Amino acid sequence: MKKITILLSSLLIATAAHAALKTGESLSAYEIKNVETGKEYCQVCAYGTKAGKVIAFGKLNDDAFWADLKKLQALHAGYTKLGVFAQVIDSKDTSAIKAAAKKHGITFPVVVAVKKDWDKAYKVEGVSRTIYYAQQDNKIMWTGTGLDGEAGTTLQNRIKKDLAG
Repeated sequence: MKKITILLSSLLIATAAHAALKTGESLSAYEIKNVETGKEYCQVCAYGTKAGKVIAFGKLNDDAFWADLKKLQALHAGYTKLGVFAQVIDSKDTSAIKAAAKKHGITFPVVVAVKKDWDKAYKVEGVSRTIYYAQQDNKIMWTGTGLDGEAGTTLQNRIKKDLAG
């Protein structure tokens, strides 16, 4: 029984590790709602003119998610060619989300999905701190879970290289 449990746990971890979109895959359009303005729009369309886009998915009460967003806030402020938004995946409470964004100093859009089927394309599958960076053609150039340690530096260097000038 113990061996079966270990095997199933290993399989679950391997499946979760392969769930998210990979480098080279494309971002798909879906409708989001900006919690600050209440406006609904296509997220890919809204950032289509930007040379690069960062999309962060996370849970409302995940402190590490908000710490990641603070790092993304610095990138957002430093690169006019970069579109950044964050989607809260476990709550539709726009008042609570708006308050959390304000508390953490996040000025880029924080959104919720309008329809439930958005995750079929993005494969976040409930994993807080899933982050994608894509170029203008919506091809994913970098993906990771969180911006701790080397991941944050890698993303920052990639954006700096891609959006310089």
